[in-house]
Amino acid sequence: MQSIDPNTLFSIFEQDDEQVYKEHGMEDALNNPFVLMGMVLRGVENYHMIDLMYLKQYPGTYKKIRSITKYKYYNKLYSYLTRINSTNFDHIYKVGESFDRKDVDNCLDHLRVYYEKLEEYEKCAVVKRYLDLLYRGSSKTMI
Repeated sequence: MQSIDPNTLFSIFEQDDEQVYKEHGMEDALNNPFVLMGMVLRGVENYHMIDLMYLKQYPGTYKKIRSITKYKYYNKLYSYLTRINSTNFDHIYKVGESFDRKDVDNCLDHLRVYYEKLEEYEKCAVVKRYLDLLYRGSSKTMI
């Protein structure tokens, strides 16, 4: 059976939206909260798909590096959240206009629970701040 190098495996996850924006000279888009939140949402979805593929293809070997791969990848997604200014959203940013509220809620809550299990409470607090914005008032102001 072929062994899996966690560094090589992680390189698959590094092919992210951020590189695409930079390659096309659109670095300014990386300051847009919609883009950053989209990268987090798609990232969680992509991780689950790739995780399942590797579990089926390399069940024994992948399990040995699965948790570190997930940790590295989720920390990359978390870094996108920290780049969003959650204290000063423009009134034009509304959840319902760009992302399904339920999808955002599920994704963010998944990240919160993940970091809670690891007892990384500072990260939980950052994720929770976005969950609170999602539930705040009837205006649903959010990225």
